[in-house]
Amino acid sequence: MRYIFFFSFAIFCLNFSAQCKSFSKQCNKTIGEEYMHTGQASGSELSPGEKYQFLATFYENQDYRISTCSDSTMGNLHLTVRNTRRQLLYDNHSDGSVFFDFKVSATQQLIISLIAAENNLTDTINEPVELKGCVSAVVGFRF
Repeated sequence: MRYIFFFSFAIFCLNFSAQCKSFSKQCNKTIGEEYMHTGQASGSELSPGEKYQFLATFYENQDYRISTCSDSTMGNLHLTVRNTRRQLLYDNHSDGSVFFDFKVSATQQLIISLIAAENNLTDTINEPVELKGCVSAVVGFRF
């Protein structure tokens, strides 16, 4: 019985992981026609309030767009972009934008963070509802 439980759990986890990979591929379409996907895309499964970070390389004098998307259950994502010294370069908290267009003056690596909105949902007996959903960020350059 124990083996059946573990096997079922493993299949469920793999299936959800595959769904998030498929979701990331769909997110590629949000980059826009004037931008070409760099191959730097990253996604994860998050619960409300959780953060996902990844590092991406950006090259001198190139125009870039970082586009984010999330499952409808996750709501709007909080996007931040920082340099490797952790200095904040962009934060969409005030404008709620799902993409960020920018140009770098020198080749550098930047830290991209996606933060899922806090969970404010409760069920019928006022218990917090635990949600999980897929989030993704795609990097593209103008060609």
